[in-house]
Amino acid sequence: MATCVRCGRELAAFSFGEQTRVCPSCSQMAQNHQPEIPSPAPGRPAAGQIAYQFPVTTVLLGINVLVFVAMVLRGVSVSHPDNQALLNWGADFGPLSLGTQPWRILTSNYVHIGFVHILVNMWALWQLGRVSERIFRRWPYFVIYTASGISGSLLSLLHDPMIVSAGASGALFGLVGALIAALYLGKLPFPKPARDSLLKNLVWVAVINLGLGASIPGIDNAGHVGGLVMGLALGAIIGPHLMEEPAPRAFYNRLVLIAAAFLLVGFWSLVKQKRGYVADIEKARQAIGKGHADEAIRELQIAIARDPNNIEALNMLAQAYLGKNDSTNAQHTLQRVIQLDPDNIGAEFVLGLTYADRHQYDDARRVFADLTRQQPKNSEAWALLGASLDGLNREEEAINAYTKATSLNPKNSEVYRELGLAQAKLNRFQDAVSSLLKAAQLDPNNTDIQKDLADVYTVMGNTAAAAEATHRAQQLSHSNSNPVGPKQ
Repeated sequence: MATCVRCGRELAAFSFGEQTRVCPSCSQMAQNHQPEIPSPAPGRPAAGQIAYQFPVTTVLLGINVLVFVAMVLRGVSVSHPDNQALLNWGADFGPLSLGTQPWRILTSNYVHIGFVHILVNMWALWQLGRVSERIFRRWPYFVIYTASGISGSLLSLLHDPMIVSAGASGALFGLVGALIAALYLGKLPFPKPARDSLLKNLVWVAVINLGLGASIPGIDNAGHVGGLVMGLALGAIIGPHLMEEPAPRAFYNRLVLIAAAFLLVGFWSLVKQKRGYVADIEKARQAIGKGHADEAIRELQIAIARDPNNIEALNMLAQAYLGKNDSTNAQHTLQRVIQLDPDNIGAEFVLGLTYADRHQYDDARRVFADLTRQQPKNSEAWALLGASLDGLNREEEAINAYTKATSLNPKNSEVYRELGLAQAKLNRFQDAVSSLLKAAQLDPNNTDIQKDLADVYTVMGNTAAAAEATHRAQQLSHSNSNPVGPKQ
């Protein structure tokens, strides 16, 4: 039996008069919604002959392109802009967006991360925007686009507030979601096969792009999901009423605006509640930069109370404690960082230094031994392992570690000096002199190296060399305490 090409209803098996493939209901709807075409003014074409200009889509596309061109003209990389450049132009970033700069959740939708990014998004905007602007009309379409972009920014902040994100993808996914809802729920004047085909294509576009976003590192897929969900919600509100008379349609247009505002305010409150602590981290960062360790510690303790596993906040807290010379609390904090992230080399390094500073040489040795296993070509780790072993009076092992450090970095005068002192402790005076002379060669103005040489020469009984080294040390001491400068 034949079916209606618009709604899919079965048609009557027999009919009189003109044969049609449209059911009576759809035929009546089409008659009720014939557009009024005003009479053209003399010399002007009829309204039906004028191509639709898509003003909102054109304006949105123009803003995105102008922002990108302005970024490039101000020196931002065309292909790989760095995070700081993106932040300068309004990208989304939790510590700022959830702090004193909430406008970033909107402006980030007009900032793009390189030429390929904006090219792909603007092509998608042109394709989706023209269809959306025709179906939803101008300002409801703009509301859906903007609300979806903001929703994408908010879900991105909720998922990971510490990444820098930008781009129109959330808004574009919102258009996809709204079109899916409108095509599925609305009685749009499309033949049913065409409508079903478009609906199927849009669903596949959403599924494929979400799959790519989940599989490719560096893509903020949370922003895509946030935009899609908002678009589906707003499309579901307005979709069933797109073909109604102007008055009820205007009511649902207003309802879309109210719903968008309500959903975004609620979503914003949720994100602030869950992730607002990252603004405290930013305040702490600024306080550390100004040397205000106590203020930084207060802000970071607030942030960590809400997110105890935030590694960045813990690292900064350890830094603030070290700024107060509070090695005990710094150690506890760094131990927590390493417990959460065993591969955090930087935290291990600082922890080892705090152990050495407090003469906990065995703990320091354990840390630096682990670092040399993880990074066998790290000369500084070998040097600090040597210093830890030296503190434990394990001179032979210390000499081996220092020697390894000098082989990796032959220009480090301080390591040669420590090697020479360790050799002198084992009465290997010739080796000690050789190492200290190498240190003096690398750093000829170092008074302490000359004093060490004088001490070793004295123990060896070489009084002339000891006297010469002592004299050299005195000269350097006098020269360093009276630097030559310009006359006032």
